[in-house]
Amino acid sequence: MEKKRESLSTKSLSLKILIGLGLGVLAGLFLGEYAGHLALVGDAFIGLLQMTVLPYIILTLIVNIGRLSLDEGKKMVTNAIVILIILLSFGFLTVLVFSLALPEWSSGNFFNSSLIEEASPLDIIKIYIPSNPFQSMADNMVPAVVLFSILVGIAFIRVKDKESILHNMDILAKALNQVNKMVIKITPLGVFAIAASTTGTISLDEISKLQAYILIYTAIVLILTFWVLPSFIMATTPVKYREIFRATRGTLLTIFATGKIIVVLPQLIDDIKSIIEKHGDLDDDTKSATNVLMPLAYPFPNLGSLTIFIFVIFSGWYIGKELTIDQYPLFVGSGLLSSFINPITGIPFMLNLLDLPDDMLMLFQVSTVYTDRIRVVLGAMHLIALTLISVYASTKTLKINYKKFIRYNIFTVFLFIGSIWGIRTILSASLEGSYKMDKVVMEMTGIFPDVPMEIITEKPNPVKLIRSQTKLSRIKKRGKIRIASYNSNMPFSYKNSFGQRVGYDIEMAHHLAKALNVELELFLMDDLYKHIGKDYFDIFMGVPLSTKIAEQFSVSEPFMDLTMALLTKDSRDDFRKFKSLLNLDTFTVAYLERKEFADKFQNYFPKAGVVQLDSIMQFFNNSDTINIRDSLTIDALIVSAEGGATYTMLYPNYQLVNPFPYNISVPRVFLFDKPDPEFREFVNNFIKIQQKDGTLENLYDYWILGKDININKKNWSIIRDVFHWVD
Repeated sequence: MEKKRESLSTKSLSLKILIGLGLGVLAGLFLGEYAGHLALVGDAFIGLLQMTVLPYIILTLIVNIGRLSLDEGKKMVTNAIVILIILLSFGFLTVLVFSLALPEWSSGNFFNSSLIEEASPLDIIKIYIPSNPFQSMADNMVPAVVLFSILVGIAFIRVKDKESILHNMDILAKALNQVNKMVIKITPLGVFAIAASTTGTISLDEISKLQAYILIYTAIVLILTFWVLPSFIMATTPVKYREIFRATRGTLLTIFATGKIIVVLPQLIDDIKSIIEKHGDLDDDTKSATNVLMPLAYPFPNLGSLTIFIFVIFSGWYIGKELTIDQYPLFVGSGLLSSFINPITGIPFMLNLLDLPDDMLMLFQVSTVYTDRIRVVLGAMHLIALTLISVYASTKTLKINYKKFIRYNIFTVFLFIGSIWGIRTILSASLEGSYKMDKVVMEMTGIFPDVPMEIITEKPNPVKLIRSQTKLSRIKKRGKIRIASYNSNMPFSYKNSFGQRVGYDIEMAHHLAKALNVELELFLMDDLYKHIGKDYFDIFMGVPLSTKIAEQFSVSEPFMDLTMALLTKDSRDDFRKFKSLLNLDTFTVAYLERKEFADKFQNYFPKAGVVQLDSIMQFFNNSDTINIRDSLTIDALIVSAEGGATYTMLYPNYQLVNPFPYNISVPRVFLFDKPDPEFREFVNNFIKIQQKDGTLENLYDYWILGKDININKKNWSIIRDVFHWVD
């Protein structure tokens, strides 16, 4: 009767959780970003679930390991390790096989500072070694806490007269489990808050960029969670498919809603005990093994945390730089080690290790709103399978049904083939003609100050300077400022697809004209040295500063830093790292106008030949190489990382690389046609004001980083877009 009542209670809770999840999604759709305030309730719920978990793990491991004999402990751990290796091996195989679902693709991206930033080193000691167990508990370092608990438990095995203290610790663990069960009762409310805030604030535009990864990872999770792992259990134990999910569905729903396994780990242990108990196999040894194995296995890699690293393969595909065959052993080895830690830490490590841009981490963070929830569901099923099979192996009741095993494997193979073919077909159709980054760049406009502008032809200023007259005085008297910029220098100055002259420098020129309350004359040129000092312009909007420029001309204070980089074909892997480029026998790089930067490049790479190009388009004219005089082949172009990234979007089969041993930064300044202290002081003050009021930051975010800072995008919601109750 009691078991029946407990079963009905579990069904009732599962139903309430589903209702809470559904109502939360509806509330998020109705309220939009206003539902984001419910995140506070969701965070409070997760905090309540989490408060007893680490103490429970510590007590459970110490008590149950302490009661084992050395022989029992060795046998149980050995069985668990063998099964874990089998599961993880299948996980790697799944990742590698499902990577075949990715169709051919080319891409480019805006500049990201990760290209010039060093990755933060992982503190492996802090994660795994409990030098201060209390600090490890406070920092939620689960691997370190588990290691501490295991060592204390092993020590208790050799201690005499231990039962009284272990008994008291066992009672305390049961009390903590009761606290957890009390919190579980409010799960429907917590799930409602989490679902509402997530649905209301998630950006579908960002999710659309991840469709290939999300589709593939969802397929992996569904197949492993609802077929492969259950079939593995059914082929080796007497447990049936329906029994697995009948006992665990409420817990799995809670795990999906919270995105965390650890908060319901005690409940998961109880679920496994209830499954075993249905077959009459729940004796004291089985209880002890279950209590030990689940917390013991939790800090180790699981299929959820392992298969998430298919994002690394997706990243290479997404940017048009797929992993090579010789990189896969490194991917497998480092992926196994990285799966010990949180993916948000492991993913950037893997990206850096495999020479993939760290800016992909931003897309990964967006995806975690969804993938973290299904990842932990797969992780929970991994723990269920590992614990159940290990328990039956430890109690000598494990029996492999070879007929079932072969039948299940055959079906799995066909399921994999069908899923991969289906996903690849869907992605090929949806991605055809879908590359839009070139269009994004060419349709950028910015928000310019309302200043009359005229683009002038190549002629000096019609109003000559009178003796002792300053440039600033003439500008105010004419009511016009003549500002020069390069004709084609993306993203600083270029003509967009609407025929407008746009870019960072152009928008900055408008701000300067507005500050002076004058009209703008824009003088476009290709050769700075040809026109400087001849009164063709009052000020040039932006040049990289060098000692040569500083010695010969009058310049403003710096307003931006540029980082030296190279543009080269995607296929040139040897240009990505300093050592590989240094070892090349001979190669040629090109530069535009400024030979001092080519000389700096040759200081690091003396084997390199350098050649000047008249325009950047010469570099892109040929799909494979650029042939100029004497059939010279140019392998790369010296650019700034901030500017060169834009061209990778127009030409997605090119990549931006930073092969230098350390970052080479160059300040960017305004250049004056002639020395004029009064005008220079005004411009320097103008720069300071633009820095303080956020204008320079906004321009950088928009033109360099590609952030749409001018539009406050709001998610679709019923309250706004259907009822029009709010703006």
